[in-house]
Amino acid sequence: MRCHPMTLVGTELVGTPDRSKVEGQVAAARADLAGGLSRWRLWLLLGVGDIRQRYQRSRVGQFWITISMLVTIVALGAVYSYLFRMPLREYLPWLALGMVAWALISSIVTDACTVYTGAGIYLQQAPLPKSMFVHRMLVRNLVTFAHNMTIVPLLYLVFRITPGWPILLAPIGLAIVTLNGFWIGLLVGMLCARFRDMPQMVASFMQIAFFVTPVMWRQDQLPPHVLWLVDINPLANLLRLIRDPLMGRVPTPTTYAMGIVMILIGFIITLPFFVRFRARIVYWL
Repeated sequence: MRCHPMTLVGTELVGTPDRSKVEGQVAAARADLAGGLSRWRLWLLLGVGDIRQRYQRSRVGQFWITISMLVTIVALGAVYSYLFRMPLREYLPWLALGMVAWALISSIVTDACTVYTGAGIYLQQAPLPKSMFVHRMLVRNLVTFAHNMTIVPLLYLVFRITPGWPILLAPIGLAIVTLNGFWIGLLVGMLCARFRDMPQMVASFMQIAFFVTPVMWRQDQLPPHVLWLVDINPLANLLRLIRDPLMGRVPTPTTYAMGIVMILIGFIITLPFFVRFRARIVYWL
């Protein structure tokens, strides 16, 4: 009896995946994620060290981040409040909180491109968990966000803003953004390590996203028939999760639902990639 060459060879199927190999990859990926969390002292130290190294020997130090952000907000606020014909008292707080939140979101996406290419010196010398460097990237951006948040109390004092109890919802929005940042760091980090043109593509995408996301403009300035474009913008949704509570507004349940759905879909897409290609990251560097 003749057997199809792709069906049987002896008693084993040919062309079917080796189950033990797949199980080994899954176990290794699970151990990597657990090991990345357990080494929190290391990635915390590396993330804070990145900020310190960037402003080494500077008298102002890390607060150059805040000064730069504040100057940008004042300059843009003066110009665009005139162009949009909006009172500065109304427009500047909107812009300031939007810029602070957007700086976190955009820097997470763009820094994800160098999660692994920027950690080659560590990955090529020691068998460290790959996910650890995503935590390092998130720490670096959260520290920068904390520096920028020092602008917010000043904003409240100058414009006499009382956000009320909704400000307590801001940490929830920040947690959702951070969890989304984790899968973005894993996925984009792997893609940029494999395809070296990806960082330029991501940077160009984020430049365009800045103008189509309501950071400098308000959603109610759009015609009613195009408002749905903002509603389906995932970056606009993440922006609302942070900015609305700081403005004293409660984000809608739909906003939270979209943020959680982004987390679920993101991990569903990312984890198979991480299981399959985690071991190849070192060879791509």
